[in-house]
Amino acid sequence: MLEEIRVRMMRRVGQLREFSETWITNISPMALKVLQENTSKSMKCTLEWNGEYGFEVKDSWGNKFIVNLNNNTCTCRSWMLKGIPCCHAIVALHFRKLEPTDYVAHWYTKDTYLKTYNSFIQPVTNMAMWPKLTNSPVLSPEIKKLPGRPKKCRRKEQTENKTGKLSKRGVEMTCSLCHAKGHNKKGCSMNPQSVRQRKGKGERDKY
Repeated sequence: MLEEIRVRMMRRVGQLREFSETWITNISPMALKVLQENTSKSMKCTLEWNGEYGFEVKDSWGNKFIVNLNNNTCTCRSWMLKGIPCCHAIVALHFRKLEPTDYVAHWYTKDTYLKTYNSFIQPVTNMAMWPKLTNSPVLSPEIKKLPGRPKKCRRKEQTENKTGKLSKRGVEMTCSLCHAKGHNKKGCSMNPQSVRQRKGKGERDKY
């Protein structure tokens, strides 16, 4: 199992490193897709600038948000949570003639992606070709017999029944002969042995 996991991880690291060669920009395709969606939404927004770093952006639903390019923040909080400029920030960036891809968090860059898979898993030979060690093999520790008689039953919890038998308290009695409730087979009138015992008792009571 461990050998199969090692081979799969070695193959996966190589495939993911090759995947980075297909990127058309310096950021990951997932981040680029989110940025493109936000860019299309930004076309429906209007902007007011305070002359410094603050922007008041109004979307198509009439909601207003404050964008600060100096702190890379927006009151919609999407830019801070995802690390990708939201549609309100993209409007402000385009107004200042700045590139939105330069304001994407470095976690989505190609350099950070390659650092994740920087360590390679080296291939190994078959176990039969491994060099034999001259050291003595590691033996398992000796089994020591504990003093006293070994326990046959496990230690039970406080909430468990100590006797091992279930209590019949609260169970309604049912006869197996007449299937009536309130008495058992021993006291049933359909039991011949019970009838003989009652007759014999009645005769003894007469005397």
